[in-house]
Amino acid sequence: MAILTVPKVLREKLGDEGVEALITLLNEAAHHERNNLLGILEERFERRVADEGARLDKRIAEEATRLEVLLAETEKRLDHRITEEVARLEVLLAETEKRLDQRIAGEVTRLEVLLAETEKRLDQRIAGEVARLDKRITEEAAKVDNRITEEVAGLRQQIAAADNRITSEMARMGERMAGMRADLIRWMFIFWVGQLGTLIAILFAFFR
Repeated sequence: MAILTVPKVLREKLGDEGVEALITLLNEAAHHERNNLLGILEERFERRVADEGARLDKRIAEEATRLEVLLAETEKRLDHRITEEVARLEVLLAETEKRLDQRIAGEVTRLEVLLAETEKRLDQRIAGEVARLDKRITEEAAKVDNRITEEVAGLRQQIAAADNRITSEMARMGERMAGMRADLIRWMFIFWVGQLGTLIAILFAFFR
């Protein structure tokens, strides 16, 4: 901080040049003192920082050691607790598995009984349906047999009627064929007689 004013009494005794020289001297002394003070403060600060760094390093090392010990103890407790929990869970799992096996066995038995009852009911129902179908098939077969018998009787009657018609047609065709045969013989006789007369006429003319 620079000195700007000097008391009037001192200024009158020293004069203007003395006052300026005094101000310069005091300013230089103040600047030098400030530099010395800053150096001392810087050394103290550095020393304090070094002390604080060493103390912090020591504290950090102690805390790290304490934390490592605490972490090891915590890990040991956790391992022990995990082992206990795993053992407890294994026992619980074994009990649960046993209960589930018993429940599954009970459900399987119940389902087998239910399946046997259902199968029995289905067998009875199937037997009833089969008996009903057998009865119906027997009735339908009897109806079909009756119908076949009726159809066969009708066909036999139709065959007999057709046979009678064929017999009558054959008889009539035989009569027509006999008539046609007599006509054919008669025409053949006439043709032969004409041919014979022509041949006799030719021979008579030739030998004449």
